[in-house]
Amino acid sequence: MNEAFFNVDQTRKNIYHPTPFARGPWDPKTLHGRVLSGLVAFEVEENCLSDDESDIFQVSRITVDLFRPPPMLPLIVTSQIVRSGRRIKVIDVNIGSEIERRGVVDIARGSVVMLKKSENPHGEIWSPPDWEIEPPSENMPAPEALSTGPDTTASLPIWQTVNVQDDTGKPYDEDGPQHRKLGVRQAWIRETYNLISGRLPSQLVRVAQVADFANPFTNSGTKGLNYINADITLYLQRTPVGSWIGTETSYHGADNGVSVGTMSLYDKRGRVGTSTVCGLAQSRS
Repeated sequence: MNEAFFNVDQTRKNIYHPTPFARGPWDPKTLHGRVLSGLVAFEVEENCLSDDESDIFQVSRITVDLFRPPPMLPLIVTSQIVRSGRRIKVIDVNIGSEIERRGVVDIARGSVVMLKKSENPHGEIWSPPDWEIEPPSENMPAPEALSTGPDTTASLPIWQTVNVQDDTGKPYDEDGPQHRKLGVRQAWIRETYNLISGRLPSQLVRVAQVADFANPFTNSGTKGLNYINADITLYLQRTPVGSWIGTETSYHGADNGVSVGTMSLYDKRGRVGTSTVCGLAQSRS
């Protein structure tokens, strides 16, 4: 991965300048929601955890509240440890942007819960059947850059997708024919960009960005994607391994223009958690 979604400001390390690759699907002047969830995970790992804590605690929940469409402007990221206990650690992350004539405006808020690792208690508890779908090879070639788009910069698909059923080998497109069919959807997803220039994304950053895929994956239907998510909530029992993350839709419901969608998450070893989004009916520009 040679390109990235953000460049770090040279004088203020908590300011991130978006590149054209970070554009979202709704408006060419806004960012993709997945880069915000990635920034929340990056901030926690970079500035809120010691090396010892990274081994002792499991990031169990990341919630990102999306207050407004994120502009294609530099983002200011700050964080605060609100609880640091023996078995739990909670961190709040704020993402803002300076908008002309309005000053610094809040764009998104993240809340991260970390729980201390130990041993599972004795006894058996029901779990869904194992996901016996083999991941793609780690050596699968990356997709080729495309020259089409809102600018002249050749760009990759914002992620690489291998659909378990009806895979066409083409980049993911929520309006594509394979995503107009109704039913459970299963796919493997791999990052194609670094989040931060010159830095390979950590496993936590990878899965935090894939978590946003719950919106197009659960909310796309016979007329394409017409819901914009207002949040992302990622639950993890463990951090995934390998570059591919498996996804499977497990819930969708909508009434009066408000939707909820959930997908299960996997890696090559099995289940790792879930991602849930709530959304509003929305037409794209």
